Amino acid sequence: HTQTGQVVFFINHHGPLPVHSGGRCGGEATAFNILELIAQQAREGDVVMLTGDFNAGPDSETVRSLSQRMHKVYTGNSFGGVDHVLSS
Repeated sequence: HTQTGQVVFFINHHGPLPVHSGGRCGGEATAFNILELIAQQAREGDVVMLTGDFNAGPDSETVRSLSQRMHKVYTGNSFGGVDHVLSS
C-alpha cells in the first residue's frame, strides 16, 4: 500500500480436478501445500490474499482446512461454489 507501506502477498490458485476431490493427494494436502507456500514466501506482517477457482466447494476438505488458518471472505455460486477469496 502506497500510504502505509503495507505489503499484500497475493496468490491465485487454480485447483485440481475432478471438482471437490482435492486431486490425487486430497483436499487436506492441497490446503497444506498452499499454506506451506505462504509460510515460505510471505513475510510476517504481510496481508495475504488467496483467490481463485479452487475446484472445491465451500464444504470441501480444501476450503475447510484453509478456513482454519485464514478468513473466508467470499465464495461464488458457479459450479457449486468453487471460487473463493480468503485473507489473513
